[in-house]
Amino acid sequence: MQVIMDVVFNHTAEGNENGPILSFRGVDNSVYYMLTPKGEFYNYSGCGNTMNCNHPVVRQFILESLRYWVTDFHVDGFRFDLASIMTRGSSLWDAVNVCGSKVEGDMVTTGTPLNCPPLVDMISNDPILSGVKLIAEAWDAGGLYQVGTFPHWGVWSEWNGKYRDVVRQFVKGTDGFSGAFAECLCGSPSLYQEGGRKPWNSINFVTAHDGFTLADLVTYNEKHNTANGEENNDGENHNNSWNCGQEGEFASSYVKRLRKRQMRNFFLCLMVSQGVPMIYMGDEYGHTKGGNNNTYCHDNYINYFRWDKMEESSSDFFRFCRLMSTFRQESESLGLDDFLTAERLQWHGYLPQNPDWSESSRFVAFTLKDSIKGEFYVAFNASHMPVTIGLPERPGYKWEPLVDTGKEPPYDFLTADLPERDTAIKQYCHFLDANLYPMVSYSSIILLLVED
Repeated sequence: MQVIMDVVFNHTAEGNENGPILSFRGVDNSVYYMLTPKGEFYNYSGCGNTMNCNHPVVRQFILESLRYWVTDFHVDGFRFDLASIMTRGSSLWDAVNVCGSKVEGDMVTTGTPLNCPPLVDMISNDPILSGVKLIAEAWDAGGLYQVGTFPHWGVWSEWNGKYRDVVRQFVKGTDGFSGAFAECLCGSPSLYQEGGRKPWNSINFVTAHDGFTLADLVTYNEKHNTANGEENNDGENHNNSWNCGQEGEFASSYVKRLRKRQMRNFFLCLMVSQGVPMIYMGDEYGHTKGGNNNTYCHDNYINYFRWDKMEESSSDFFRFCRLMSTFRQESESLGLDDFLTAERLQWHGYLPQNPDWSESSRFVAFTLKDSIKGEFYVAFNASHMPVTIGLPERPGYKWEPLVDTGKEPPYDFLTADLPERDTAIKQYCHFLDANLYPMVSYSSIILLLVED
């Protein structure tokens, strides 16, 4: 087990120029904060102020803080909140930075994005900090979006916000995302490969502490943040969520089954994607915040981890997550150090030889060769219609179902010790003998290749 510390060096709790004096405000505003010529606070953080990260005094403070947490508390790495702010220039910083690159003019305009930001450069090459895990949330509230382009020196990973957005769109059945979804499964090579980075530089996630939980992602089309006291004006409006037909927790049995199926689809996607999967605490048992997507201000049941829910014997989703996590850990071909090639990966369509990357396609399938598992077949049907797919032929072998999110638990994951396993597999013999497999709408599967 390792500890990754979430650090917020982009703002303080002091608000704007009218805010309270709690830490640096009033000590030396022009050093610690980005200011307009009138002394007002720039707000690239969305919290009223922005730390002047590339000022020599501030960056030294940040470096010493990080070293302290590593040397004295032995944390294993850091996730930097709104890390793009650390790439913005200071109005008091000379135009020739530590990398020797030039910016037009004698002074850098406050907030200008820098190709070679001194703070990120110093962290990346620090003898202590360069050896720990460095993860950037590569955007800020001022519109600077750097996923795939964050200055990295080969040591920074990124929260892959594009992975989150594409996976949400594809799984809920939006047209035009099959190709982008396939790229996400491969560790987003278009974002990271050209710059010399690897799949592990992509931190893949569907949900995080900001935004909907996984259960809420499939339960609400709109945010429900009235409990925050801001008349539902706070929080993100663009969530790429789908309530599966009815808004809120009180829904028909059909809608509830579909929601659980979608949750399994999202989790399966995370577990079979190259890169580093990140799971939000509580998602493994279906924690809900009642549709609230901005719960920073709540010290109550909305944010509390529900051990009672996780430990319920009927927590079938927890079982699914546990088994899928084990499957990933036991597979040599998932979480590779380098990007996939055609020697290991093959794409398929409804017919095995015809992958479909058209705008209307909602089906993605692939086979992956694995030195431990042998070979396995993964398919996602994000259509509202069921389909019977053709499986690739492997002479002397046959395909055997392992995971089918369209099945009710415990048949969604057929473990070797499941008493009904053989009976469940026999139900598909007439399909599998013909190299076919039926998939219901909004479902995903994993099949294993076994000797015939």
